Amino acid sequence: MKATTPRKSASGRGGRKSTEKASVEKPRKKVLAELTRAEKAIERLRRAESQRKKEWEHYEEITHALRERVKELNCLYSISSIFEKHGLDLEGILLRTVEVIPDAWQYPEVTCCRISLGDRMVESPDFEETRWRQSQDIVVRGVNQGMLEVFYRKPMPEADEGPFLREERSLINVIAERVGKILERHHAEVALRQSEQKTTALLNAIPDLMFQVDRNGILVGFHEGTYVTLRELGKRMIGKNIYALSETEKLIPRRLLDQGMLSVRRTFETGKPQMYEQHTSINGQGRDYEVRMVVCGDDEVLGIVRDITNRRQLEREILEISNREQRRIGQDLHDSLCQHLTGIGFMGKVLEKKAAAHIPLEPADMHEIVDLIDQAITMTREFSRGLNPVELQAEGLMHALGKLAENVKRLFGVSCTFVCSDPIFIYDNEKATHLYRIVQEALNNAIKHGEADTIAISLNREGPVCSLTVTDNGRGFGKTPTHGRGMGISIMRYRASMFEATIDIRARSQGGTDLVCCFQLRDGF
Repeated sequence: MKATTPRKSASGRGGRKSTEKASVEKPRKKVLAELTRAEKAIERLRRAESQRKKEWEHYEEITHALRERVKELNCLYSISSIFEKHGLDLEGILLRTVEVIPDAWQYPEVTCCRISLGDRMVESPDFEETRWRQSQDIVVRGVNQGMLEVFYRKPMPEADEGPFLREERSLINVIAERVGKILERHHAEVALRQSEQKTTALLNAIPDLMFQVDRNGILVGFHEGTYVTLRELGKRMIGKNIYALSETEKLIPRRLLDQGMLSVRRTFETGKPQMYEQHTSINGQGRDYEVRMVVCGDDEVLGIVRDITNRRQLEREILEISNREQRRIGQDLHDSLCQHLTGIGFMGKVLEKKAAAHIPLEPADMHEIVDLIDQAITMTREFSRGLNPVELQAEGLMHALGKLAENVKRLFGVSCTFVCSDPIFIYDNEKATHLYRIVQEALNNAIKHGEADTIAISLNREGPVCSLTVTDNGRGFGKTPTHGRGMGISIMRYRASMFEATIDIRARSQGGTDLVCCFQLRDGF
C-alpha cells in the first residue's frame, strides 16, 4: 500500500500566522496595560506630590501664622509682665514696652514704634518716622490720652493694611488698650498715694491719740499722735483686748476701760457719736481727757482721746479772773461812784427840805451838787473805759496805749512811756482790745510781781509783721521765763492765740523782762 504525504493547505499556513500574531499581540497588550497602569500610577504620584506640596505649603503657612501668633502672645505677655513689675515708674514701663513691640510684627528687623502721651514721647531704639505707619489711639476712661504708632523703616510687600497684616491691626489695638489701662491704673495709684500722703499728713498733724476697736474690745488700729512713748505699746496691743491695758500693762485703771467699752456699745446701739470726759493721774499728775467715739465701718468704732488739761486749767483761770474783775468793779463802784451818788442824794434831800421850807437856795449848794455830778460822770467814763478801753477807730489802740502809760505813771509813780514811730492802724476793735489787755497784764506783772520802776511800751512794724513790746527793769521771771505757767501769762497766750499772734517772754541780761507780741497786719486788720 502506498504511503501518501498530507498536503499543506493555504488555510494551514494562515493558521500558523494567526498563531504567531496572537503570540505577539498578547505580550504587547500586556505591556500596554502595564504602561497604562504605570502612567496612572505616575499620575497618581504626580497628584499626590502636588497634594503633598499644597499640604506642605499650607503647613508652612500655618507654621508661619503660628510663629506670628506666638510672637504676638510673647509680646502681650512681656507687656503684661512689665506692667506688673514693681518698682517701675510710668516712664520705665513705657520705655520697656516700646522695646518689645517691634519683635511682634512680621518684619521685626525693620520695625520701630513710638508712644505719645501729651507732651511725653517714648521711642524704640533706631526709631525712624516713615510713611509706612500703623497707629491706634490710647484712650483712658473715654478720653483720648495719646497714640501708639508702629513704623516700617523701608517698603515691604503689600498685605491687608498696606504692608501690615490684619492680625497686626488687632495686636496694636490690644496693646493700645493695655497701655490705656496701665495709664488708668497709674493715675489711680498716684491719686491713692496723694490721698495716703494727705491722710498721713493729717494724722501726723493731729495731736490726739486715736484707736479702733471692734464690738468685743479688740484693738485693730492705733495712732499715738503726740504720745510717741506709746508707739511701741500700740504695736504690742494690736489684736489684743483693751483690758490688757489694765491686766497686763498695768497702765489704765479698769474703771476707765469699763467706761470706754460702755461708750463703744452705746455708739453701736445708737449709731451716733458718744463723748465723755475722764480724769486720771499720770506720774502723780492729774490729767483731764475728752474721749469721743464714732462708728467706723460695720464692726469697728473709732476712739479719739484729747488731753484737755490745759483747756480746763485755762477755763478755771479765766473764770477766776472774771470773778476777780467783777469783785474789783463792785468794790470800785462801792468805794467811789456809790459814795458820790450817795452824796448827791443827800445834797438833793437838803435842797428838797430847803425848798419845802421856802428857804432861799444858795449858789454854793447848787455848785456842790453839780461838782458831785461831774465827778460821778467822770468816774462812769473811767469805768466804761476800763471795760472798753479801745475806741472804735483805726488809731484807737495807739491812743489807748498812750493813755494807759499816763495812768500807770500817775497811779503807781513809775516811769512808763509809750512809743510808736509810725502810725499803725488796726481796724478790728476786738483784736485791738486783745492787744491792749496783753499790755495791761504785762504792766500788772511788771509792777506787782517784778517791782519795776521803769517800763517802756513800743509798737513797731516791719512790712506786714508788727511787734508790741513791753520792757521793764524789774526782777524778771527767773531763768526760764518763757516756760512760765502763771495765770496772767496763760491768759496773755490765750488772747494772742485768738488772732494768730505769738508771745515771747524772756529775761534781759541787765535785769528785767522783755515781752514781745508779734502778729501779722493784714487788710482789714
